[in-house]
Amino acid sequence: MLGIPTVTITVEPEESVQARPPRALYPRGFIAGHSLGRPNDPSLQKWIIMDALQLLVSPPEPGTVVTRDYT
Repeated sequence: MLGIPTVTITVEPEESVQARPPRALYPRGFIAGHSLGRPNDPSLQKWIIMDALQLLVSPPEPGTVVTRDYT
């Protein structure tokens, strides 16, 4: 299972658990089409992307979704 490390940003954590991605981030409260938040908030989007990139250095945990609140 060597290859390119991946991370999923999901707004449907229950479905993502079933798919068992190696790493997944769930920004709580966001909706489909806005998984990085509001389109006019680049600082929030950057925050979420940086959190997702931090997951890339962690060991894979298929079936685990990290939940974060961004308020």
